[in-house]
Amino acid sequence: MKLAAACFVLLVLLSAATRVAESSRPVAGGHHDVSTQRRHQHGHKHGGHHHHDGGDDNDDDDDDDSPPPPSSKKNRPQKLFVFGDDAADTGNGDDDVKLGARSSQWRPPFGMSDAAHAQRPSGRFSDGLVQSDYMAKIMGHAEAPPPYTYDNWADNGIDDAGLNFAVGGATVARDAQPGPSLGDQISQLRDLIRDGIVKRKDLRDSVALVAYSGNDYGYPKEDEDDDTMVAKVVDALADLVSGLQDLGMGKVLVNTLVSYGCEPWLTRKTTNYSSCDDTGNGMSDKHNTALRDRLADAEDVMVLDVNSVVRSLVEPKEGSTLGGKQLKERLRPCCEAADPDAGDYCGLDDAFYLCDHPEEYFFWDLAGHPTQAGWRAVMQLLQGPIMQFLGISNLEHL
Repeated sequence: MKLAAACFVLLVLLSAATRVAESSRPVAGGHHDVSTQRRHQHGHKHGGHHHHDGGDDNDDDDDDDSPPPPSSKKNRPQKLFVFGDDAADTGNGDDDVKLGARSSQWRPPFGMSDAAHAQRPSGRFSDGLVQSDYMAKIMGHAEAPPPYTYDNWADNGIDDAGLNFAVGGATVARDAQPGPSLGDQISQLRDLIRDGIVKRKDLRDSVALVAYSGNDYGYPKEDEDDDTMVAKVVDALADLVSGLQDLGMGKVLVNTLVSYGCEPWLTRKTTNYSSCDDTGNGMSDKHNTALRDRLADAEDVMVLDVNSVVRSLVEPKEGSTLGGKQLKERLRPCCEAADPDAGDYCGLDDAFYLCDHPEEYFFWDLAGHPTQAGWRAVMQLLQGPIMQFLGISNLEHL
């Protein structure tokens, strides 16, 4: 009855690294000290940071409704604030090796294709760059905004590119599981505003990416049917979008969910990677329909149809050239656990098979994380709509 939810539970058991982020690091809320969330000082190459005035409150900025000078808005890329989970995490997750599968993104072969980070793991759930990296490039930034846990907020303002709060395994409904939620990430931004590190007026021309992959659906409750669960999750996402706008965020983009029936954790058992299994799409289809309906009339909000683009790439129609000749393996993952039923996972020593050419694969691992090549193909197809929504005229090569 709940095939998609049951399959997600299977994913949690077999590939915990990809859907569970039960981090030992405390998550900042309204009462946490921001400084405790920092991993280490991060040197980013965006032309410096904006220094803050060290004030205790940022309320004075709310009264400053004067627009920025026309030249500054024209020449300066918009800041990007990222919220979400595995799809956009660039290093916020815990790297403690004792966590096993839950910190596998910090171990080889993760990062093997990432020339920007010396082909080493950087906390991204891929062999290289992820969605937030390409979103930043579309917006004209040389690099993605740094992870929230990296920068020293006591001495510097936020990076010119913005800030990434996303952490792998995050949920949107607080009672879904112990650990971080997207609401906690909004609280982290609110804390920075309260402490004068982020100015509300700086958010007016900024962009928020909400990259949610559906982790809540991996924790079904016995007394909830699918429709009830979808309604709860979509309501929470809509409240999160409203919260960002209340803080002054200029524009917000929200991902649709990728069809679960196309992800390797399911197609491995049902079709041997030969095709998507549409019987597994019930929950993701319901979510995407409800999300579109709920946000249809929201101003300055774009539902980013990641799902339709992924479907067109992994199951192209006859004669389609989407993805070109480069993507030869559309459903089989590049990094495949030797025996996932026994707890093997990508990144566990001598417990996975690795392809020779990840640039030819769409999926990186069994959990359905795209490769760098996969994310690049997705964001190339979404670049036009994103540029139109954000009013960007300069085409960046991804």
